[in-house]
Amino acid sequence: MTDIWHSLLANLALVSILVVAWDLVADFTERLPQRIQSLLLGGVMCVGAIISMATALSVSGFVVDLRAAFVAAAAFFGGWPAMLIATAGSIAYRLYLGGQGASAGVMSILITAVVGLAWHHIVAARSRTMFDILGLGVSVSLAGLITLLIIPPQVVASFVQQSTLPSLVFRFLGTFIIGVLLDRQQRRRDLAMSNMIYRAMVRELPDCLNVKDVNGRFVVANPATAEMMRAASVEDLIGKTDFDFYPKEVAEGFREDETGALEAGQTLRIDQPALFPDGRQGWLYTLKAPFRDEAGRITGVITYNRDITEQKRNAQLKNDFISTVSHELRTPLTSIRGSLGLIAAGVAGELPPKAANLVNIAHNNSERLVLLINDILDMEKIESGVVAFRIKQMAVRPVLEQAIAASSNYMAENRIRIVLVDDAPRAEANIDPDRLHQVMANLLSNAIKFSDPGGTVMVKLERRDRDMLRISVVDQGAGIPEAFRSRIFGKFEQADASSTRKKGGTGLGLSIVKTIMEKLGGGVSFETEEGKGTSFHVDLAEAPRHDAKPASPARPPPKPDGRMRVLICEDETDVAAVIAALLDAEGFSSDVAPDIATAKALLRSRDYVALTLDIKLAGESGIKLFHDIRASPVNSDISVIVISAVADEARRTLNGTAVGIVDWLEKPVDSERLHAALAKIVASRIEPKPKILHVEDDEGVLAVMSEGLGSGVSITSAKTLKEAQQAIALHRFDLIILDIALPDGSGLDLLADLPLDTRVIVFSAAELDQKLGDGVQAIMTKTKASEIDVAKLVRNMLASSRHDVAPTHAKE
Repeated sequence: MTDIWHSLLANLALVSILVVAWDLVADFTERLPQRIQSLLLGGVMCVGAIISMATALSVSGFVVDLRAAFVAAAAFFGGWPAMLIATAGSIAYRLYLGGQGASAGVMSILITAVVGLAWHHIVAARSRTMFDILGLGVSVSLAGLITLLIIPPQVVASFVQQSTLPSLVFRFLGTFIIGVLLDRQQRRRDLAMSNMIYRAMVRELPDCLNVKDVNGRFVVANPATAEMMRAASVEDLIGKTDFDFYPKEVAEGFREDETGALEAGQTLRIDQPALFPDGRQGWLYTLKAPFRDEAGRITGVITYNRDITEQKRNAQLKNDFISTVSHELRTPLTSIRGSLGLIAAGVAGELPPKAANLVNIAHNNSERLVLLINDILDMEKIESGVVAFRIKQMAVRPVLEQAIAASSNYMAENRIRIVLVDDAPRAEANIDPDRLHQVMANLLSNAIKFSDPGGTVMVKLERRDRDMLRISVVDQGAGIPEAFRSRIFGKFEQADASSTRKKGGTGLGLSIVKTIMEKLGGGVSFETEEGKGTSFHVDLAEAPRHDAKPASPARPPPKPDGRMRVLICEDETDVAAVIAALLDAEGFSSDVAPDIATAKALLRSRDYVALTLDIKLAGESGIKLFHDIRASPVNSDISVIVISAVADEARRTLNGTAVGIVDWLEKPVDSERLHAALAKIVASRIEPKPKILHVEDDEGVLAVMSEGLGSGVSITSAKTLKEAQQAIALHRFDLIILDIALPDGSGLDLLADLPLDTRVIVFSAAELDQKLGDGVQAIMTKTKASEIDVAKLVRNMLASSRHDVAPTHAKE
């Protein structure tokens, strides 16, 4: 018994020696293919098994050794190739030794090989753990008991008594020790390889990468960092701080960023200007992330710097290109489209049928070109974040109604009927109405374009689960081909060259829809069936609706007295009485509306020359009432006198949209200013032609605008900033149409010199989102609005001041 234990212990020492030998071999073969390494492992384990059998003690013709540990390890770590080599060599040598235990020995080798291979496949899909190696050792040890079934009965008792226990113990120990050593060797080699790759990556990385401790001292850095900081070498950086290389104010800025990342425990990303070693100015993209130890404690900060000067330059070139395209293409295209529209509308007289047909073809194709340019510029501006989204809670239905109205003239010759189905009455959402209008315009134009003549397009608003609203645009067209559905929201994607060329289109509309909806926090999807039509769905979160105050019943109208009538929108009874008395003294009759609902009801039922407006009206917004009046078909051009305790604040809020407001009066009411405002309203009915200054350097735009405005106004043109300044100095204008890009400067420079009551419409190729001052009533973009659109707005603005404008023949 003691001899067996000594023999197995010697075999166990052999195990350690063989594993060390394999470690030396593996160091030289780690760059060989995986299969070759597996075969080499099998060979080493085979040698170990053979030496174990050669030096082992024989009991009744049975060799008691640790061959099982070597075979199992070969299969577990090397897979099929190693297992075959180790198994074949071990079986061959055991048969060579012979004896009555040869068959049992061969069976033991085969069973062990199967056990090792089974464990190899178990851990193949995940990382090995110490429990896997422990399980392998137990499995190999227990597998040895199976060989007892084929040992002759007369030998079993003696064999079990002498060798079973030590054999099981050392089979487990041998397998476990080999497994642990090979696993540690493999992990050490993998770590060494990872470290080598990491060091090479960091060393060759052209971007700066470094780690500092919590005090800002460099711990690790790559050569690019040393070059950026003008250090002699990486070693010269270690232990130093930014204060050793940069001016104090620059180093303090870097340290402040690092402290922010350390305190917040989050990654910080910054684009910042930088001075590079070659003396050039540029930009760096900087990432600062907390560096944590194994316990999760923050012990420093990782800094990554990348030169983004070229990206910044390219972005600026892109912006400059868009700006150039905006001006150089939009201005002539606006003139072309406007001129053709006026000719097609008959301003130049009736055309012969052939000429009229050619003009219509040119006009339609100019519209297509305008849509393409607008779509490209919109897409670029939205994706680059230039477009500001003005989110506010509002009713959804009015936006849908406006989009339907705007789309009703699109392809009018096809007689497409658009139906609105509202299954979510009074639904509200947080939206940008202009952008949602753009989404609906794109979806409706698609639906109309691909509908059969005389068909119907349905717009449906409904509530969905989880407080969601769904807007669906449903057509009865040909549907979307299956091959195109995965690409439908891509840029410039079109389903079929033949059909889309017949229908027209840029292939950008749905891509713009998807981008806008993502910015609004919603989504877009579609359902389609070829031959039966398509439904596009826009999903938005519904906002809790603020119920309006119940409307007060309108008072019966007083008997007419022949005087001009003013509507007083005021919820304080005493103030309303004072205003009514002042109006009566000026020769005006009046009605009082204490809330918005009453005001709207009175405006629908009676004619007023003006209304006085309190901004805070019975807890509601007078500004909202003002916008509703301007959007209403009845009394939309009424003159307004604001009388409010917050008149100045309201004036700033209505910047650019305060069309038709005669004056802004603070409470208590200044009777002299009220008298002046009323006099202006009365005088506006008998004044001569309004005077308009059109500041524009393009002859075509000047000519088309003049035709669009007609003969009811007096137009002065100025092609340069200097001419415009001279005209303003000599004359007083009621309204100015202003281009921004002039040959000798920016048209915006005129705004500071204008009288406070001069209204301005900016009509330029550049898209401006910012507020430009109280005098700017509207900002319109060329190609997105034509000269005819501007003329229409001018007439409305002048009509709101009661100027008589002769009708024009322009098609609106």
